[in-house]
Formats: sequence, structure tokens, C-alpha cells
Amino acid sequence: MVDEIKAGQCARCQLTVYNISDHTALAKEYGIRVAPTVIIDQEVKIEGRPDIPFICSDETYAHFKEVYPLTIQLIRPSNLAKDHLRSTQS
Repeated sequence: MVDEIKAGQCARCQLTVYNISDHTALAKEYGIRVAPTVIIDQEVKIEGRPDIPFICSDETYAHFKEVYPLTIQLIRPSNLAKDHLRSTQS
């Protein structure tokens, strides 16, 4: 599937591939349960093959956001510290 993504990728897009066996913390953070899983811009999560080809376009991205939304809340490390401070100050 990586080859399919590369074929549809435009010059401004960056592709990073992780083996979830080697990056278990990252897999847990994104709630990855199956391979392959594709995460796009922390907004899209495609488990398995998508219903349309990976072609870099605004239309494809909008479709992926509608059909495959990333439904877990990602918390950046800097926000964790702020949230912890807020909860201890209350």
C-alpha cells in the first residue's frame, strides 16, 4: 500500500512509514488496531484499504476527512502539562 500512496503523492506531501511493532507507543496514541493504517494530518485515519485511490487532491482529502475521521483526541505533550496544572489548581 505504501507504493500506492507514493504513486498518488504530490511533491509537497511528506510520507513517513512506521512499523507498528517497532513503534508501539505511537500505535497506541493513534488507536491503531490493524495494519495497514494510514494517518493523514492527524485528522484522517484509514484502517485497511480506502474506498478510493490515494490521489493528492483537495477532493480526495475532503472525502477522506468525511469518511475516515480520526475519532480519538490527540493530546500534544505540552498540553498534558497544562492540563495537569489546571487539574491540580482546581
